[in-house]
Amino acid sequence: MTGKLVTALALGAALLSANPAAAATCKKDADCKGGEVCQTGKCVKATAAAPAAAPASPASTSSTAAAGVTAPRIAWGGIGFYNVGISVDTPFGTVSGSSGAFGINAGALMNVAALSPDVPLAAWGNVGLVFPSGGTFFPITAGVAARYDKLPVTLLGGLGFTIMPHSGSGTTPLGLAIQTMGFLPIPQVHPNFSGNVQIAYHILSSGFSLFTLTFGGGWAF
Repeated sequence: MTGKLVTALALGAALLSANPAAAATCKKDADCKGGEVCQTGKCVKATAAAPAAAPASPASTSSTAAAGVTAPRIAWGGIGFYNVGISVDTPFGTVSGSSGAFGINAGALMNVAALSPDVPLAAWGNVGLVFPSGGTFFPITAGVAARYDKLPVTLLGGLGFTIMPHSGSGTTPLGLAIQTMGFLPIPQVHPNFSGNVQIAYHILSSGFSLFTLTFGGGWAF
């Protein structure tokens, strides 16, 4: 009898080792024992969670800002303040005066050479239409400028030649233009669009001078 009991216990142990107990049922992780989690109503061994994927790095602000103005060509148009000055020599000395007015302008630039890897040389032209007291003026300027695109704002500075036809009598003034420009990309409007600011001073013949400060929009292409 004792031999039969020992044989039965041994057989039962063998069956248990060959067929592990079924997973316990559960509704939440707290129903399972340590090291297990509740999945589809059964307790299973917990596995290490896969590491969360690193969030995508946002695009560089400076790269995004510069994208709208790094193209080799930019066209622009705007409105601003024009101050036409004139000095006249008389037997009693030099008499000077000026007249300021708002005017409109349009122009374009194009890269033509590389002064260095980061500084291209651009050829540019600009045409204005101004209505100060005493007549209508048409300043036309063409020149070259060094261009720097490695900032959030594209900057240009250079020299040009200006001729300024006008509706009055007398000679047509012409002379040197000292020009600076800045383009600030506005990708919220369009990736190619930028705000434009220009400041220039023109030293002209026949006693004329011209100062300009204009604001507008640019389009890179």
